Amino acid sequence: MKRLAIIVCVLCVLVQPLSKQGIMAVYQLNKAYIASELCENRFIPESDCQGKCHLRKELKKDAEREKESPRQQLGAFDMIAFQAVSLPSAPAIPQKEKNEHCLYLAGAYTSPNFSIFHPPSFLA
Repeated sequence: MKRLAIIVCVLCVLVQPLSKQGIMAVYQLNKAYIASELCENRFIPESDCQGKCHLRKELKKDAEREKESPRQQLGAFDMIAFQAVSLPSAPAIPQKEKNEHCLYLAGAYTSPNFSIFHPPSFLA
């Protein structure tokens, strides 16, 4: 279900810029119907329009819709300038001297105790 939702969202984002091509494809597929039913010049026999007036009207509507979209309005925001402010620095915290005395004895460690570190044994 999650994968389907992601695919639908990606398709919506990818198809949105293709609105003009979609209008052109619908016009080409339905050219005969548009010329006979929707064309403004369908009653003029000498007209060579063939539905191009309807196509022009649809493309104009799409351009107006695109102008009004919020995506175009995002570019209208001005860039905000920030001024760098230097704050007075706090005094440095004095570091304690490192203690050179270590409890680790270099010669005392030989190897791991293998009586403890072994795989578990199962009683069968």
